[in-house]
Amino acid sequence: MNIVCTIDNNYIRHCAVMLRSLRDSNPGEDLRVYIVHEKLDPEERGKFVGYLSTFLPSVSFLQVESGLLSAFPVFGHISIATYFRLLLPSILPPLLERVLFIDSDIVINGSLRDLWTTPIDGYAMAAATDRNLDMQRERLDLASDSPYFNAGVMLIDLNQWRQENVLKRGMNYAKENADKLNNWDQDVLNHLFEKRVLLVHQRWNAMSHLWGLDPAWLEARGGLSLEEQEAVADPAIIHFAGGGFAKPWNHRCPHPWKDRYRAVLATTPWADVPLDDLPEPSSSGLLPGLKRNLRRLMKG
Repeated sequence: MNIVCTIDNNYIRHCAVMLRSLRDSNPGEDLRVYIVHEKLDPEERGKFVGYLSTFLPSVSFLQVESGLLSAFPVFGHISIATYFRLLLPSILPPLLERVLFIDSDIVINGSLRDLWTTPIDGYAMAAATDRNLDMQRERLDLASDSPYFNAGVMLIDLNQWRQENVLKRGMNYAKENADKLNNWDQDVLNHLFEKRVLLVHQRWNAMSHLWGLDPAWLEARGGLSLEEQEAVADPAIIHFAGGGFAKPWNHRCPHPWKDRYRAVLATTPWADVPLDDLPEPSSSGLLPGLKRNLRRLMKG
């Protein structure tokens, strides 16, 4: 099983959690992992390599130059690393024909064998649908019957991608439509591969909105569809999509699967890294300790 992920310095520890959960949920699989990155902090990379070596026999680091992507728009909670996906046809080994791309803000909760073996002949990839489909189609001028997929998990036919000149065509589209791109490279890929995506069950990419993290969306829908209910009941891949408190490393995250992420994080070299946005200790909380220390000094 060929696994690909993309990282920058900010996502090293999250990628470590994703890959550990992948191994734990797929103990018998022959996992060959490719990590696409720009220059990484040497100390962080060393910890990452050491940790992965304890449970993954095959890991390849593929360094890219982000300057190739400087024309793409970047805003919100993402970095230029989100566009590393467009480099996959050129950076991955030429003999690779099929890869499973997995974002780093994910935990794996089941075997991926059925997803990996999904027939995708005639398609550029297989992926799960995203939300707000009509709005997404209208924004990108996609056909009314075109799917709009989430790019966090993609089973990719690399030969199809190589024939498309994804980077050049994607860059041209982004330059000409920068005002339309709300979801960065995901929008670019939906444009490039319109109607050539095989939709798979949402349990293969169960996103945060399925658990009610977007109440307005859920209310507008009038509840979850049967497929969405099945994805919530038995998710194979939990994707903490979104920014801020949608991420399990934010202390305010309400996601019911956040504890799975945090439990795996506790096994990594980053176990002591505090969660994001923790409140500062209040002065009232510090006062008893200060009083105790003062009494000790006076007795001494």
